[in-house]
Amino acid sequence: MAFDLPTLPLSEPGIVFAALLAAVLLAPMLARRLRLPEVVVVLVVGFAIGPTGIGLLERVGVVQSLGYAGLLYLMFVAGLELDLDDFIEHRTDSLAFGTMTFVVPMVLGTATSLALGYGPLASLLLASCWASHTLVTYPIFQRVGTVGNRAVATSVGATIITDTAALLVLAVVARAHQGELSAVFWATLLPSLAIVTSGVVAGLPRLARWFFSGWGQDRSLRFLFVLVALFTTASLFDAIGIEAIVGAFLAGLVLNRSVPNSGALMGRLTFFGETFFIPLFLVATGMLIDLQVLLEPRTLLIGGAFTAVALVAKLLAALGAGRLLGYNRPEIGAMFSLSAAQAAATLAAIVVGLEIGLLDESTVNAVMMVILITCLVAPAAASRYAAALPRPPRTRDLGDVVVVPVANPRSVPHLIDIASRFARADGGIVVPVTIAAAGTGAEELQAVRDLDLEVIEVAHSAGAEARTVFRIDATAATGIAHTVVEQEATLLVLGWTGTTESRGATFGAVIDDVLSHTNLPTLLSYDGGEPIGRILIIVDRSVTTPAGGPAVELALEAAKLLARPRNLPIEVVGDREDQRSTARIEQQLGREVQHDTRRRAATVTDHARPNDLIIVPTIGDEPNLRSVAAPIAAAAPPGASLLIALDTSPITLDHPSDAATGDHAD
Repeated sequence: MAFDLPTLPLSEPGIVFAALLAAVLLAPMLARRLRLPEVVVVLVVGFAIGPTGIGLLERVGVVQSLGYAGLLYLMFVAGLELDLDDFIEHRTDSLAFGTMTFVVPMVLGTATSLALGYGPLASLLLASCWASHTLVTYPIFQRVGTVGNRAVATSVGATIITDTAALLVLAVVARAHQGELSAVFWATLLPSLAIVTSGVVAGLPRLARWFFSGWGQDRSLRFLFVLVALFTTASLFDAIGIEAIVGAFLAGLVLNRSVPNSGALMGRLTFFGETFFIPLFLVATGMLIDLQVLLEPRTLLIGGAFTAVALVAKLLAALGAGRLLGYNRPEIGAMFSLSAAQAAATLAAIVVGLEIGLLDESTVNAVMMVILITCLVAPAAASRYAAALPRPPRTRDLGDVVVVPVANPRSVPHLIDIASRFARADGGIVVPVTIAAAGTGAEELQAVRDLDLEVIEVAHSAGAEARTVFRIDATAATGIAHTVVEQEATLLVLGWTGTTESRGATFGAVIDDVLSHTNLPTLLSYDGGEPIGRILIIVDRSVTTPAGGPAVELALEAAKLLARPRNLPIEVVGDREDQRSTARIEQQLGREVQHDTRRRAATVTDHARPNDLIIVPTIGDEPNLRSVAAPIAAAAPPGASLLIALDTSPITLDHPSDAATGDHAD
């Protein structure tokens, strides 16, 4: 029997693929053993198996194609993982630092490259490498619990500015080098760029919501939809003359809220990217390293100069912006450590620069030297400064994790709809929980499991990202309370029958027990059965105190989110005695508050209609709850729905503004 031994470099698709996956498998193990950043080790492994290493693989064919796909995926995930809420909250600081950490490296980098003999276009391209940065050190701040610090949030927001600007510089330089930067180019590029960008920004989130609520209830189809969106958007930008990586990055930003970071879909995207696409890109990029070229005196000189420029420019930008914004020394150090590492956008730029002939192999190897060194320096700085930052108060959005206990199949769509409004507005997830009591029989247990499957379908049909929880606990109330803690819930949505089950109860034994054991924003919902045609908010003197403020805010937010899809009218009846509270409500809703000084039940009797959703904020103590539950339910006309809002949360919650929740609740 004769065997055909493979020759080097490997060329058969099967064995090439096996060699690539073996390299991807080996690199993380080596990184952990050597205690080095994984990105550095993957690049070195790519060099080792590449044409200038042992010659196992050539950077052609399937290797080059997979590497390019990995590049697009890397930029897509970079946009997907950015925290837009942090960027919005710290937009002024992010804009200041983002501008400074882009401009300073661009000026120093361009001047240095020109002094080293590079042409203007190559100098601009190289400078854009140092102007961008990759959040390689962000996990270090996550581990020590200081990601909520203003310096970290500012640096994350600055990444949006620097990477977007650097990619646009790359696109313009590439076209200029190819001789396409004429008046005709600008005349056609700008309108086409505006059309494609506006189409992606306006259309892709709506398309995602439509698909996720229909065919996208299947998890595998959701995953494939996101991949199609990524590569289609990238191809559209490539077709109009802009580098495809710009489109990939934009697709990630646009789908940011549609794919919550803590959701199952994001978990699958991250797993697939970190396991397959991104390592393959790094391996293919590592094959560009030529050790002989890298060790040449000129390459070492250029690499040393580039490294100095990259680190010094980022340090100067952090110092300048930090002092301008009044940050202390650890915060300035954190900004430097987060912005110093060069990886994603830098790798993208040098790959494109080499392919269009603007950069030579010596320059590419010099840039690789910068990447390797900065990815070692930045983690060392982060380890020093991350723990020195003060831990900020815990701030979370209402819709981050919305827990919805379900027991009655008929109430599932109504409760999930409310929960999904908050989750979609804040890029969060819905956590429906079904509970079986300990000792439940086999048939009843199977019925609960069937309900669990039905619930996830309803949640996905609402267009929200969801993960169900099925648990067996001593009682339903303890199961809900345990789920709230385990899932770190930010909002609890409970269904209510509109009556009490026993004498002396407020809402019912289970709900009363849950409220006594949980402290977070809670919505109690009673579905009257009629289609909602108007939202009526009842605000009386008991919640115009500081203690009642959070409940009022929760009620207003619920009204805005539930009214927006069908443009429902909102009416507010308030207590005439508190003008300050009235002014705040009118400012938030843009509607005039009616006044009625009588008790809430009498107000409901006179003002409510059968097709109303009556929202009543209340303080969560027993006397106030008793004054709401039975009287309001009895006063409401038949067919009206009721939503009781109470907030006794001990953590600080960011209640989304109207601007922040704009299109995401449609």
